[in-house]
Amino acid sequence: MARPHSLRLALALWMLPLSLFAFLSSLWVTHSNIGALADSAYDRSLAGAVRAIEENISTTNGGLGVQLPYTLLATLQAASTSVIYVRVSTDDKLVQIGDIGLPPPPAVGVDQPSFFTTTYLGKELRGAALRVPLEQPLYGAAAPQSLIVEVAETTESRALFLRRVADVAFLRDVAISLIGLALLVIGIGVSLRPLTRLKEMFDHRAPNDLSPIPTRNIPTEAGPLIDSFNTLLQRYADQYAAQRRFLDDASHQLRTPISVLQLQMDYALSAPSPEAQREAIVAMRPVIERATRMTRQLLTLARAENLSATHVQNWNQIDLTTLLPEVLRLHLAPARQVGVRLDLDLPDAPVMIAGDDTLIFEGLSNLLENAIRHSPAGATVAVTLLKQPLPAITIRDHGLGAPAQILSHLGTPFLTIRNDRSSSGTGLGLSLAQAVARAHGGDLVAENPTDGGFQITMRFADAHS
Repeated sequence: MARPHSLRLALALWMLPLSLFAFLSSLWVTHSNIGALADSAYDRSLAGAVRAIEENISTTNGGLGVQLPYTLLATLQAASTSVIYVRVSTDDKLVQIGDIGLPPPPAVGVDQPSFFTTTYLGKELRGAALRVPLEQPLYGAAAPQSLIVEVAETTESRALFLRRVADVAFLRDVAISLIGLALLVIGIGVSLRPLTRLKEMFDHRAPNDLSPIPTRNIPTEAGPLIDSFNTLLQRYADQYAAQRRFLDDASHQLRTPISVLQLQMDYALSAPSPEAQREAIVAMRPVIERATRMTRQLLTLARAENLSATHVQNWNQIDLTTLLPEVLRLHLAPARQVGVRLDLDLPDAPVMIAGDDTLIFEGLSNLLENAIRHSPAGATVAVTLLKQPLPAITIRDHGLGAPAQILSHLGTPFLTIRNDRSSSGTGLGLSLAQAVARAHGGDLVAENPTDGGFQITMRFADAHS
């Protein structure tokens, strides 16, 4: 048994990956941007320290003098937990002032400080270096040297700052994600309220209420579903109305033979002699036969018009070359009584269809009975089974033909036309045959051949279609 499907749960499950992606993306963007901004801010501080040292370098009298900006360096170190390292040296390393153990920078800028990352005393350092060309050589050198000014700091302060920012960003994104999911759940609930009202309307709907469902205040996404449901309701309403008309007509048609039987029975009971009673009983027989035939046709017609999809899927393969002779054998005796011959033309190969043999038998039996009833004595009723292009059975008689009203209203139950063709019968035979044909994917075609008589063809869908 399939589990109930929750639209809220489905939407929530679809939103979880998106929320997780947005959450992780926000963390990554925040960490990347804050890291870049932190590096830029700390690097500007290092660059400022390098420039300050550059401005305090003295090379008078051929020597090197450096007045370190202790106030600036103290302020820089007080603003963080990092350790500051400073070195001023010539490019030939003959003169070095400050932390002479600092690793040399990989590259040194001339106009702008170059920034680098290195390791010193087991700690990671971030530093800035600037090359300052000298105009006069120092300490008797043959050519003017360049001074390398370096300022470096440990990265604990940066790492601590980034961790704090990352923690704040994490808590912020978690809060935003939870609030977003909560708003999403609330929004889904509010959006689904029209469907809840629709469900309540279904719960309070009367069993016989087949009126369309109003589409006002229904979400656009649910509109096609409601339209399809309204179409289904309309089909049921039409079918219900047709069944009501059919039942009304059937009750009207059965009321007459039942009333006749009641009158004849009352007469038989009050008849003065056994001969009169026997005559009354004999007169009842055709009335009973007609009522029985009509009842059987009504039941078969109702069954053909209300076939379920499951029944259709379970249909068997039927060989019409075997079924059709059985129908003719059933009517052979009645045909002989009225002097009508039956002629059957079958193909050599089997003609297979998928269907219900009882329904097909009853439908063909009614068509053949009508043909025998309306054929003059000495005439022939020809029954032909065709295999191509689709399986079809043609029944032709040589009577007076059918009036135009029957041809234009083929299959209408209890059609009343006062002429030689419709003066007898229940009016259900053609309706039943048409319902059987349509139930098997075919149809019923009637015509008056040019050389006289009446011809009707029941066509079926192919067994493999």
